[in-house]
Amino acid sequence: MARAKVIDFDYYQFIGLLRRATDSGARIEKKDPRWAEYVKAHAINEVAASSIAKQKFETATPVIINEGKDTDGLYFYSKNEEACLRLVSLPE
Repeated sequence: MARAKVIDFDYYQFIGLLRRATDSGARIEKKDPRWAEYVKAHAINEVAASSIAKQKFETATPVIINEGKDTDGLYFYSKNEEACLRLVSLPE
């Protein structure tokens, strides 16, 4: 498993990324079959990341953005709190 951490990410910048990813078909929701493939391919510790997001937000919605850009990855966001977290890999 790759080492990673969950960081704060600008909510309004995230909303722009999410719109662009949705329009291009690069938004992956938890129920999407591509979700498991992405998590496995990128060695994401989904359980740990989810528990961190649940500590920070009352309701955290997970989403993966996969556009082939440096903004790709797993995000957790809360519309009510207008906040966003992003999982980022740490250098080995």
